[in-house]
Amino acid sequence: MDTKAEYRKLVNNMGKKEFTFLKMQEYGFWPSNLPTPYERQENETTQDFENRKKLLDEFQKLSEKISNACQEKQEIEKKLSHLKKEYQDTWDYEKIRSVVSQEIMKESLARRAEKKAERERQKQLKSEEWNKRKAENILFIGKGYSGLLGKKETNVQKLKENQMPVIETDRELAEFLQIEYSVLRYLAYHRDVITFDNYYRFDIPKKSGGTRRIAAPKPQLKAAQKQILEQILEKATISDVSHGFIKSRSVLTGAKTHSASPDLLINIDLENFFPTITFERVRGLYQSFGYSGYIASLLAMICTYCERMPLEIKGEIKYIKTSDRILPQGSPASPMITNIICRTMDKRIYGLCQKSGITYTRYADDMSFSYTGDADKLAIGSFLNNIHKIIEAEGFHMNKEKTHILRKNNRQYITGIVINNEEIGVPKKWVKILKASIHNAKKLKESGSPVSSKTIYEISGKIAWLKSVNAKRYQKVISQGSEFLESLT
Repeated sequence: MDTKAEYRKLVNNMGKKEFTFLKMQEYGFWPSNLPTPYERQENETTQDFENRKKLLDEFQKLSEKISNACQEKQEIEKKLSHLKKEYQDTWDYEKIRSVVSQEIMKESLARRAEKKAERERQKQLKSEEWNKRKAENILFIGKGYSGLLGKKETNVQKLKENQMPVIETDRELAEFLQIEYSVLRYLAYHRDVITFDNYYRFDIPKKSGGTRRIAAPKPQLKAAQKQILEQILEKATISDVSHGFIKSRSVLTGAKTHSASPDLLINIDLENFFPTITFERVRGLYQSFGYSGYIASLLAMICTYCERMPLEIKGEIKYIKTSDRILPQGSPASPMITNIICRTMDKRIYGLCQKSGITYTRYADDMSFSYTGDADKLAIGSFLNNIHKIIEAEGFHMNKEKTHILRKNNRQYITGIVINNEEIGVPKKWVKILKASIHNAKKLKESGSPVSSKTIYEISGKIAWLKSVNAKRYQKVISQGSEFLESLT
């Protein structure tokens, strides 16, 4: 090995001073049995040694400052010597002072120009590097949503245990979603003001009054959300008490879980269910699966939206943000996201109900509790208070106006299914309205007037619903509706 290279390596590892003393010992200039100043001395405590090391370091820094000052002094003396030679035959001090001032100003301006040029060069290099990184990676997805893009650690083992696809980069995510990389960048970026809305927005009336805001994604975004649903979300474990939007479960399975004609039935509604689930909660959900903060952020952007209002600006319609990003009610992925986020809440409530012999089911934001036994011995107030505490602790809110306590003498229903008759069914009023719709549609047909497609779809949908609830019980009205629909073909 080259001696110089070996010495350089030793100096880098040991330090210049320590190396110097080592060589002094080798060549006999320093006794080998005597510690160097940089080693612990005999009878010296650890604390004293540490203090002395600090003093030696300070001494080294002062020595370097003195050396630099001496070097500056030498340069100044050289300049003075040059000036003495140049002006040794004159006593014009004003001229000397003017020349010196000009020289100093000239040097100062040159240094400033050099520093400015270097700053501009560094700024240009940073800009080029940023543009290069921005073109190759998604570095920003909107103000307030980009905080975890720097976290790129993926828990591969956890994803495999969950049987979910391993996605570690944005380009892998685009491939997984079966979209172009440029489309992913567009869909995963939040804008406060947009000219094209990726959602169809409309309101539908609620049975209890008021309207429900629906935001249905347009085809390209809907396809991406559906892919997330089928390949990721449907692989997650769902609580047994949840009956909404799950294969092989429905409002019917939820109703049948409860005893017929229980002594007590309590229905609770969660207020603003979908809007309560924010971008941060959805991002945390994907992180819990094992995805990095980076990928979880991109997935959450695709699965959330913000409320907007149309506004005309200079003759062009713009859509202005009116809320933070929340879960849209209309996305194919949203219902399953709510089921997964509610797992902890369902587990806590189920445990509470088990202690009191209460049956609990949930269909989206509708929670039902049934009890068979002496209802007077059940502390309903205390029970509801505990349920309220759990709901609030899990980030949801109970709609107290829609909390209904139903006893045997009331019509007991769970998500529209009546359970306190001899057989499960639907409200009589609902059947009566269907019969009237069939009768009126027949009259129209007989008079030669056209029956609207809306009426046909309503009758067809309601007949299908009756078949699924209790085909035997509603056989007569089902036959009437089916015969009418067949007569139209």
